[in-house]
Amino acid sequence: MGPITLFDKSFLQSLSTDEAVWFDNFFYPVISPLFLIETLADLWKTPRDGKTVEDEVGIIAAKTPQLHGGPCYFHNELCIQDLLGNHVPMTGQIPMAGMRTVVRDGKEGAIAEVSPEARAFHRWQQGNFYDVERFHAHEWRHQVESIDLGSIERAMKQIGISSKTCKTLDAALKLADEVVAGLTKTSSRFDGTLEVLEVPSHFRSHIKERWKRKGKPPLRFLAPYAAHVLRVELFFRAALGANLVASTRPSHKVDMAYLFYLPFCTLFTSSDKLHRQCAPLFMRTDQEFVWGPDLKADLGALNAHFSGLPEEVRRQGIYEFANRLPVESQGLIRGLFERHTPNLLKPTATVDPAEINKDVHKALLEDMKRWESAPSRPTVGLSSGEALETMIIKRSVSRTRGSWMQIGPEVPDEDAG
Repeated sequence: MGPITLFDKSFLQSLSTDEAVWFDNFFYPVISPLFLIETLADLWKTPRDGKTVEDEVGIIAAKTPQLHGGPCYFHNELCIQDLLGNHVPMTGQIPMAGMRTVVRDGKEGAIAEVSPEARAFHRWQQGNFYDVERFHAHEWRHQVESIDLGSIERAMKQIGISSKTCKTLDAALKLADEVVAGLTKTSSRFDGTLEVLEVPSHFRSHIKERWKRKGKPPLRFLAPYAAHVLRVELFFRAALGANLVASTRPSHKVDMAYLFYLPFCTLFTSSDKLHRQCAPLFMRTDQEFVWGPDLKADLGALNAHFSGLPEEVRRQGIYEFANRLPVESQGLIRGLFERHTPNLLKPTATVDPAEINKDVHKALLEDMKRWESAPSRPTVGLSSGEALETMIIKRSVSRTRGSWMQIGPEVPDEDAG
């Protein structure tokens, strides 16, 4: 696996299934809740090219990462936790949904069962959808179609934001920063902040009390992640008012929401022009935006390279013959590795499976089982994983995907998924 990479639906949809296999293999994808919702919402799109909508969703589900990465918490929940004082990591770690904390011998570990999202994607590949999923898909599509960006544009113009007063996206971001900086100067403004962030009413008194107890600090100190989400939201509104972003496409609102998840990655790849324009404005110096068509082309080159290997090699499974980026790959992906995960380009010692100490392997499996059976500890908020003794992530992986065998024959069927 390589750099932690946020992707959007437009990117994954552009890939062939084989290219998606290599994206999953060489990167560590962030599966945002928006991707899940957008994919499911396609159940209410107009069918095309002779395919049913179930076929369309199944095709995307088949491309969704299985080997690496994982689902992220919904941004609204992360904002609330951040405002309540539960730290949200913002330096490239995924706040992975579905973790449970366990305690063994006075030390903490984390266990992630196979995620509900992964199970759902497996069902969707088979055309199996629950009625409640179809209902939520309909509701989401209705909500997107009902978004009135024109009203936001008009509201911004009424307070003086226009193409004359805000001429560039950089200027829109500066305006957003100025507003965020002033939102904690009075109690009424702080209330407005919670309103924009859509914080449920039953949390607001606790959050406001914490803010007062801390001496009424600026939002970027009180809750850095919530401040990031607010910056993106206010930037988008300013850009609409200044006609820097078109108000004629309701889907722009969803596209911008992907930027809420930028703190949890090193790379962001998308085939969306709005992302290409706006995402770099919100990225750290150690982050990079990757244009989707460029990454797709290099993934295609990798697929061609591995397709040229002998059949007996390919039958071993990609974990055996593609656990490192090949030296033949000298394009975009190698450059990304060199800049962000150079250690993964270093050669590793080859170990003959026959030489692996069976006792050590057995002891490791027994240790994992003891962690899994350890009692759970009630948790409040989130854990960055920094103080954990161990972390176990379970996955549901298809033995074959596209043209490729992901898991070799040495793994029994009951252990392959």
